[in-house]
Amino acid sequence: MANAPTRQASEAAQRYASALFELAQDKGQLSEVHRSFTDFAALIRENEDLSRLIASPAFSRDDKKAALLAIADSAGVSPLVKNMLGVMAENGRAREIPGAQRAFDILYANQRGVKRAMARTAKSMSADQRARLEGILAKAVGGEVELSEEVDESLIGGIQLQIGSTLVDASLAAKLDRMNSAMKGA
Repeated sequence: MANAPTRQASEAAQRYASALFELAQDKGQLSEVHRSFTDFAALIRENEDLSRLIASPAFSRDDKKAALLAIADSAGVSPLVKNMLGVMAENGRAREIPGAQRAFDILYANQRGVKRAMARTAKSMSADQRARLEGILAKAVGGEVELSEEVDESLIGGIQLQIGSTLVDASLAAKLDRMNSAMKGA
């Protein structure tokens, strides 16, 4: 589940996210629903038993629905999110909840005009490095940027930066691969 933020949401998850987004927007509850759905998805990521529950075919739809609604109640989840969780479980789509949350998050960011960027580095960036990178990206895209960070030691050094579908690979591993390919061709 560690790579969950970078995986593409399924078409079904995107449909649920779109329906929830439109409903939340109509009711003027986008911010509340976003926060609530994000918090619930974090519970799934952080709790191995809950992750297993939504993914396992060993649990019935009714069992999943009852468990999800009970957890949503105790976590104080927004009524709109709680309803969607129940519908997804009832329709056999509980395993799609994390994907629906990612798709909702993208819709919410787009609505606010925020660009998403992912920086992969060999080691964690300092707060100063992160702030400088966010400033550079904001100037480059002409707006607000939300930067996520992943540590990938296989990069050796440098950075891989992804904004939307654009990937800039300035990692040492990529440079070594390009040198290796050039030397083989020579």
